[in-house]
Amino acid sequence: MMFNGRILLMLLALVCYTGASAQDDDDDDPRKAFEKARKQMHKDYDDFRKQALAEYSEFVRQAWKKFDAEPAVPAPKEEEILPQLAPGADQETASWFGKQLEKLGGLFKSKGRKVPENLQPKPEPQPQTKSKKPVEKKPIEVAVQEVIKPEPAIKQPEPLAEVKEETFRANSYMKFEVFGTECKVRIGDNCRFKLKDVSGNTVADVIADEFLKPQYDNMLYDCLQERKRHEFSDWTYYQMLKVLTSKFYGEGTNEAVLAQAFLYSQSGYKMRLAHDDTSLYMLAATRHFIYNKLFFSLDGEWYFMLDGKQSDKLGICQASFPKESSLSLQISTAQRLAMNPSNERVLRSRKNPDFAFTIRSNKNYIDFLGTYPSSTVNNNFMTRWSMYANCPLDENIREQLYPQMKEKLEGKTELQSVQELLWWMHGNIDLEGEIQNADCFLYRYDEDVWGVDRAFFGEETLFYPYCDCEDRSILLSHFVRDVVGLDVVLVYYPGHLAMAVHFNEPVEGDYVMCEGRKFIVVDPTYIGSNVGETMPMVANEPTTVILLNRS
Repeated sequence: MMFNGRILLMLLALVCYTGASAQDDDDDDPRKAFEKARKQMHKDYDDFRKQALAEYSEFVRQAWKKFDAEPAVPAPKEEEILPQLAPGADQETASWFGKQLEKLGGLFKSKGRKVPENLQPKPEPQPQTKSKKPVEKKPIEVAVQEVIKPEPAIKQPEPLAEVKEETFRANSYMKFEVFGTECKVRIGDNCRFKLKDVSGNTVADVIADEFLKPQYDNMLYDCLQERKRHEFSDWTYYQMLKVLTSKFYGEGTNEAVLAQAFLYSQSGYKMRLAHDDTSLYMLAATRHFIYNKLFFSLDGEWYFMLDGKQSDKLGICQASFPKESSLSLQISTAQRLAMNPSNERVLRSRKNPDFAFTIRSNKNYIDFLGTYPSSTVNNNFMTRWSMYANCPLDENIREQLYPQMKEKLEGKTELQSVQELLWWMHGNIDLEGEIQNADCFLYRYDEDVWGVDRAFFGEETLFYPYCDCEDRSILLSHFVRDVVGLDVVLVYYPGHLAMAVHFNEPVEGDYVMCEGRKFIVVDPTYIGSNVGETMPMVANEPTTVILLNRS
């Protein structure tokens, strides 16, 4: 029979206690003996964490060494493939698409860039006559050279031992906001300290003299409770600790950095303290490689400077804490952030005007996603897309869109449902300006909008007026998986990202084979296309297939 480890410890403690205290008054009261054993066990857990912290402080006095930073690595950049118009597109779609390209060409000219050939002015396409038969096209199997599997779910780090709440003379709660969401932590003047310098001895003294006090247990306990209550990911929790310590100790101060490092490491995360003789830094170990940030290679791991000035040479404390875990950039659950509604936005299909939705985005969620760093798993750039696509959509968006989508798709086949969603994602624009915020999924290069390459989470594509191929494919993959209930893969061609769907019913069209299953190509940037049609300029290119999780 398997026993829970904690229960077993309690039983052993009870046996030891009752055997050693046969002459105590409690000898005839097993309940009291058990309670004493339970309290002793909790004390041992508490002492274990604090003992480790005390030992860590001694290492901090001496374990410093100078290191040179590795230069920040920019995210790989490729020339994007512009959207194309499908040959079978109707006259209205062709006219609308031509106006989009005209605007895009004007943007190129205004920035002094050469206008690509497919943005050069062309005569207005003529509608096809009814007598003209469409040319039958034989489905092609798209070549696959690599398959990227989803990263396994990663358990969130935990403290070395249970963190006890101290209720005697506890501090009052201080409220603060993290992405517009109220959090509260007990903290007061007895939690203030000063660093006269950033030497190892000074830092160690604060750890030993301050952080072992009970008021810091409450700080840590409350932070962990907020992480649990809001289902904060590692990245959100990191941001929360930064906001908390900046508010109480002063933004960018050495005291704020050390307090954040204490709370972060005691929550189970791996970090290293560092300084440049005047300023203290916290370097965070990560499971993912982060672009555009200086980092240090220590003991075979990456430690990134996520905040503060990017100093390329630091004295780093190599002292470690038991059972520490690296930060993960996975977001496996939707973050519970307070609602800050945007203006209404109308998202209407040009092909089917009845397929329309009016939504309000949560600006707090958009602000949070805007802090997310560009990163990869195992230094493979292709893994970036799955991290965005496998992050669940905000509950606010799902509650607004999903019931309406299911109602509008009721009675349709799988193919009809995916086709309806595909046409919707091809985009729309209110050319006469009659409907406020009616522009829907308009194409722009990231560099022209943001100045850098930037992938979107699904919520961002619904909020911002402009998006590109990867943003459309990531968002559409959510709807097909969550609403229609089908498996989806992303399909990466050099410079272009589309997707493919595994149908449970026979569907003809271009396809990729992945793990013995057939996935039909669906391209939200091939304007006017049907399910199963591949953009011609990438049709013969080898692809990378990125497997996605189902919500």
